[in-house]
Order: sequence, then C-alpha cells, then structure tokens
Amino acid sequence: MKISITEEKGRLVAALCGDLDNTASSKAEQALAPLFERDDCDIVVECSQLEYISSSGLRILLNIYKHTRKNGHRAILRQVNEDVEEVLRTGGFLQLYEQE
Repeated sequence: MKISITEEKGRLVAALCGDLDNTASSKAEQALAPLFERDDCDIVVECSQLEYISSSGLRILLNIYKHTRKNGHRAILRQVNEDVEEVLRTGGFLQLYEQE
C-alpha cells in the first residue's frame, strides 16, 4: 500500500495505491494522519489505483468522512474502480461521500 498526500486547489488529496486491507491499515492510518491535522479544507480520496479495501480500510474512510463533516467540509471519492465501488456501495459509503 502506497499513500501520498498533496494539496490541489485548496483541497487535500490522499492518493491510495494497492490494497487497503487489515495488514496495511495501521501504516495507512499513520500515513493519513496529516489529513486529521487540518480542519480548513475538503478532502479528496483518490482511488484510481486502489485495488482492494477491507473493513479496516472502510473504518479509515469513515474516520476521514467524520473529520471533514465535523469541520464543515466535503469528503470526496475520486476515480473508484468497479470492484472497490461495489464494496463501498454495500457499506453505504457512496451515500456519504461525494464522487468525482
């Protein structure tokens, strides 16, 4: 699992690459910690290279969503592939997150 965080047009973009599974979730939480240090912008989760997400990964997405909404900002999913989209749909995440 590789994660990069960039700023784009006043929004934080977290690009996820690989499998966000139980093994990768603790490292992913550490890598995504800078998202929770900011409360002044929307957060985009870039999923074009995310191949798999487990329940641990869904918990991370839920925490990102709660953080952005608590601070009055938007949580956005970008470029979700079909396999990951099905998991997100089943978990109700497509109703929470905006999509690009």
